[in-house]
Amino acid sequence: MTETWTIGRLIPWAAQYLASREVAAPRLSAELMLAEVLGCQRVDLYLRFEQPLSPEELAAFKALLLRRRGHEPLAYILGRREFWGLTLAVTPDVLIPRPESEHLVEEGLRLLEGVEAPRVLDLCTGSGAVALGLAHERPDASVTASDLSPAALAVARLNAQALGLAERVRLAAGDLWEAVAATGGFYDLITANPPYVTEAEWAGLSPEVRIFEPRSALVPGPEGLEITARIIAGAPAHLRAMGWLLVELGAGQYPKAAELARQALVYDDIRAVKDLAGIERVLACRRTDYG
Repeated sequence: MTETWTIGRLIPWAAQYLASREVAAPRLSAELMLAEVLGCQRVDLYLRFEQPLSPEELAAFKALLLRRRGHEPLAYILGRREFWGLTLAVTPDVLIPRPESEHLVEEGLRLLEGVEAPRVLDLCTGSGAVALGLAHERPDASVTASDLSPAALAVARLNAQALGLAERVRLAAGDLWEAVAATGGFYDLITANPPYVTEAEWAGLSPEVRIFEPRSALVPGPEGLEITARIIAGAPAHLRAMGWLLVELGAGQYPKAAELARQALVYDDIRAVKDLAGIERVLACRRTDYG
């Protein structure tokens, strides 16, 4: 007799199976993947515990379960990630957006209060998360999002189109400032979530990150601040007087990043924006109105 697998039976079994493989958030993973297969919301599963799965549904779920067993990130399996209330497509060509990066959007919006029709540049945009979050909240803003990776920009373009923001978010390919060299002009706000993981930290990252996420979007070099230093040095040539630079940092990197900003001699109001864990997550510095 063929064994019947209901939703209520399959979820705890799959969660235990993933937990035995040391997969993070095993129950959540099982529920989200099953909801994906069944084309429903996660909460709907709890209203349908007695519903049996068809052989086709079981086969589709098994395929996702095997991917998750190998520690493939759930965002890549589902092909999407929530960020700033927006649903973004993600692929292995881009870093999965983290909640910590929402501080770039939150602080950027605060600094743009009172600025009419602001011009914004988002460097190392990846999936476009920060640029699209800012553009979504400020319909009057002109936003440029740049990245060195054409594959990443393709994902950002897909997200901009899906969110109806393609007309206001310009995508530019190139290595930091070369991406916007031809456009000229100055920006009221420059944001960046550059690679900042050190070589030593890379070795200790979880398999989900180390095996699947693009290394080039995580590790800039041995010290972790190589690209951050270039951003701090180059931003003044592209910022309006009293314009702001916001750069996401790794834990413990703020003191050195702040010193780099002080040494540039063109920033004032240099400070840290802390994340919910109290980590100095973002360097904020304002271009002076002289120099």
